[in-house]
Amino acid sequence: MGEEVEMIAFIKGKLADIQAGSVIIEVGGIGYKVQVPLSLQYRLPAMGSEIMLHTNLVVREDGFYLYGFQGENELAFFLKLLNVSGVGPRGALAVLSIYTPGELGRAIAGEDIASLTRVPGIGKKTAARIVLELKDKVSDLFDSNDPRDLAIGRENDALEALEALGYSAVEARRAVKEAQAGLEEPQTEELVRRALRLLVKN
Repeated sequence: MGEEVEMIAFIKGKLADIQAGSVIIEVGGIGYKVQVPLSLQYRLPAMGSEIMLHTNLVVREDGFYLYGFQGENELAFFLKLLNVSGVGPRGALAVLSIYTPGELGRAIAGEDIASLTRVPGIGKKTAARIVLELKDKVSDLFDSNDPRDLAIGRENDALEALEALGYSAVEARRAVKEAQAGLEEPQTEELVRRALRLLVKN
């Protein structure tokens, strides 16, 4: 079990290193290791650039762990997910690696358990607990009338198509995000084709 400590609200410094699931931020000659969602690692600035992350410190028996997010809403969702039995920091981070706050909020509000179980390590029982415990607690963290809903729907359709072809949720999301670059309103088929080209190339 871990204890959340509101001791380090944010960290701002130089991006010194990128590791699997974490980054090292140098502040005043000290390198802070910050656990981050995998989705953030594809949006990081160049090495040596200044970066700021909203953070939460989790104290466990085996050490101190700092978790960081680009947006305050991501951090807010992280904290709420931590309070759900059976999720924990690793599970919460996995959820936010797959879904943006808007997507996650809509999935919870819509009781979309199937979408939540697409996250590695989140089974049906845990997904059901997330919906049950957070349904009435996340409305202020996302805009239910966001005009991006249509685009998100097309994006999710493309993700499902790629996953059906055997790609992991993380691989599919990364490829779809890259495929959307420069396109204003891409259709699902176009997103899938462009994403596949990127995945095959890599």
